[in-house]
Order: sequence, then C-alpha cells, then structure tokens
Amino acid sequence: MPNISPSDVAQQRYSMETVMLVVNIRQADEVDLPELLKIEEDCFGSERFNTETVRAFVVRDDTFVLVAYEGNEIVGSAMCMVSELDLHGKIASIAVLKQRRGTGIGAALLDECEKVFRSLGLLRYSLEVEASNSLAIALYASRGYSVNASIQDFYGAGRPAFYMEKKLDLQKAKVNVRSA
Repeated sequence: MPNISPSDVAQQRYSMETVMLVVNIRQADEVDLPELLKIEEDCFGSERFNTETVRAFVVRDDTFVLVAYEGNEIVGSAMCMVSELDLHGKIASIAVLKQRRGTGIGAALLDECEKVFRSLGLLRYSLEVEASNSLAIALYASRGYSVNASIQDFYGAGRPAFYMEKKLDLQKAKVNVRSA
C-alpha cells in the first residue's frame, strides 16, 4: 500500500487541540431537514445525499444524525449507522459548512458520534474518506482510525477512498459492575 500519511501541516493541525468551540451538538429531527439539505449541498454539491436518504438517517431506528449549531443556525452534521448485532458503528458523513471548516466542528461531531457508539456498546467504528482529503484523514488518524483498504473510484472515476476503521479494545471497553 502506498504511503498515505497526511501532510505535516494536517498532522500539526489536529495534534494541537487549541480551538475554542462555541457550538452545541444535538440529535437532529425532521424539522432540521431543510438545513441538513443545505449542508449537503454546500459540502457535496451533486454528490449530496438526496432528501429521502437524509430523512431516512433522521427517522430510522438503526441510524442517527447529529447537528452542530450556533444560535439558530446548523453549521455541521454527522450521519451514522448502527449495527448492534455486529457491534459496529459506521459514520456515513461528517459535513461542516465551508465557511466554518477548520474551527474544530468536524472533530467535535466525530467525538459525539463515538460517544453515541460507546453508549450502545459498539466496538468497531468505520468510515470512508476521499483519499485526497488529507485534513480529514489526519483528524481520523489522530482519533485512532487506521486505513484498512483503498477503494478505487468510490467517489467517481479516478477518485478513490480510504476505508478507515477504529477498533476498541474489548478489555478496556468492559465496565465492571459491583453487586450491591
């Protein structure tokens, strides 16, 4: 596999946790659909999730959507899938409005996704990221994700993705409960 190390700049950016966030994060509901679709358009253009897909992430029992907001404006989102049978959480999308990138919102959303996964007892988290997105790759690597595969043409012809995964140590994940 080729050297896919993120740039030194990207590594430094996510190794220094100095950004002060003034955003809150909560679970999305159907009233958030217009703003979620705005974020999809801003971040992904013609490759965005369609309305039905976003609605499904919001309403299904095996998915969840988190939104980062400032005041009344949603500035970022994360869409996730859960397989309690496989103890697997998949991050389908983390999106931050272009003018708000680089402020730690994506990192905060990633951390919140992982909190939800941990609360459900999931032991494996995964995602795909465009191979050219060195900042996102650096963020995920800084949180313990490793590249397990390269997927050719995942984002279209000539646009590969990396499949990244994080596995929790089963021993560390166990919670000891004393009987009363």
